[in-house]
Amino acid sequence: MGVEVRIIQALWFILPAYFANSAPVQFSKIGFLEKYGKPIDGGKEWHGVRLLGDGKTWRGFFVGVLGGTLMGLTQAMFQSDATVLLRGILGLPGLVLPQMHIELAFMLSLGTLVGDMIASFVKRRANLRSGDPAPLLDQLDFVFGAFFFAWLLTKTLDYDRFFVVVVITPILHIIANFIAWIWKLKRNPW
Repeated sequence: MGVEVRIIQALWFILPAYFANSAPVQFSKIGFLEKYGKPIDGGKEWHGVRLLGDGKTWRGFFVGVLGGTLMGLTQAMFQSDATVLLRGILGLPGLVLPQMHIELAFMLSLGTLVGDMIASFVKRRANLRSGDPAPLLDQLDFVFGAFFFAWLLTKTLDYDRFFVVVVITPILHIIANFIAWIWKLKRNPW
């Protein structure tokens, strides 16, 4: 199996997590959702430091899980069409996309948001403010959460797929954050 096939399969698998990770930022400016923008930690502190901070809201959590799950549902509905299309466009007749289903998409999405909250908790303990950069932690927190929750469901882990996602995600994450910053969806380009 070629590198390009491994990358495509890894991206197909992790796509619900990517959507779940980006949805809170994309939907943070929608007015009618504003009332759900309450911090998950309720302003509570541990040893004088916020548990998560204002950046982790119920709105973001539910929008992220819903967005990622809907992406996975879309993948499941168009799995065979996407396989045929990608085989034709990329000239990869042996390409087989990993099977996506709604339960897996939900677990990938839920794991994404939980992983992000754990990273936020760690950043608060390290005296980093919300929005401060934490290289690799910021790019991979959701990946580890997504793979762990997928493992809870399937009890299997494709190490090759995991490795590919860990390698390409920081690059894609930096590009996506820069674009979100240009579009004024984020305060910082990281």
